[in-house]
Amino acid sequence: MSIWQQPLISKTNKQNNFLKFIISCVVVGLFFVVGLFFIKYIKELDVVNVQSEINKNSSSTIQTCLPKQAGGDCLRRKLDGVYVKEGEDNLYPIAVIIDNHVEARPAAGLAKANLVYEAETEGGITRFLAIYSGKENIAKIGPIRSARFYFVDWSNELSGLFVHCGGSPDALVKIIQSRVVDLNEFYNANHFWRDSNEQAPHNVYTSSEKLKELLNKKQLSQGNFSGWQFKDDLLLINRPENSAITIFYKTSDFIVKWKYSKVKNNYQRYVDDKPQSDQDKKFIVAKNIVVEYIKSEIVDEKLRLKITTVGSGQAVICLDGTCQKGNWSKDKTINRNRFYYNTGEEVKFNAGTTWIEVIDSNKKIEYQ
Repeated sequence: MSIWQQPLISKTNKQNNFLKFIISCVVVGLFFVVGLFFIKYIKELDVVNVQSEINKNSSSTIQTCLPKQAGGDCLRRKLDGVYVKEGEDNLYPIAVIIDNHVEARPAAGLAKANLVYEAETEGGITRFLAIYSGKENIAKIGPIRSARFYFVDWSNELSGLFVHCGGSPDALVKIIQSRVVDLNEFYNANHFWRDSNEQAPHNVYTSSEKLKELLNKKQLSQGNFSGWQFKDDLLLINRPENSAITIFYKTSDFIVKWKYSKVKNNYQRYVDDKPQSDQDKKFIVAKNIVVEYIKSEIVDEKLRLKITTVGSGQAVICLDGTCQKGNWSKDKTINRNRFYYNTGEEVKFNAGTTWIEVIDSNKKIEYQ
């Protein structure tokens, strides 16, 4: 190689290195742009998936209901936070005592309730206070059972129609003393029927049509209670994969498990390790699960319970696939039962059905 060729080779190497540098920068830039696009696409896909699930699992009212803050004419319903047309956001609520005895299963109309309290009665058997917004058209609700003092208190805070079939002595006294609008099957049989295919006492039913007849007669159309705080669902990408809550009521027939679905962002109810449904074959699901610890004691020879409803206590709040410790607080029977995280912040629930599992403080639960 001559002395004149060496600089030419060095110059060529420099050009090649520079070209490689330019190509490397372009490739890195392309990866960066593609990465940003992919992240944006995933987020948009997440929103589409969530909206798709909302559309699949919601009524047509929810699908087309645009909030007022977004230029629409819809408001959050005070009972469950679901967006509904203005004027339907605070209809007079209906609270119904529904049987959960093994011989009474499956219940009718339970899957359509907007808010449910579950609590023990005698012998560890649980019973439901199923609360409806007043908008639903439900052909059959029940079996309807007798009232207990604590169910009256929970209904009282909503100033709603209280539907039952008889009751314990203290419950009947409480009904008279309180401002509850009462509908007792014993004295209003025309608003109920007894199913000949079912054995008493698990055979008393009603319908939303029969209940609305009474509300119309009494000219009760709008509710008068304070609502909870509600929020939008957590985005799919931020939800945990698996979650479950098990509530150990006194007997094995009443042990409840709620299994979380990441895609639907709700909890499905299981009893005896099987999904629980109602008579319409609708699975029982909830957007929020609250375990409320209370104090209870047996007060008579029939093993009836006295349950604390006013005061405060511990709670576990489960939504968006995560359970957190907190507390409940209710300072008067007519005031709303409210829930707080241990930070002191009031819980913002997801819009949709909430189940409140009331359990004695000496019972256990498991959650993950």
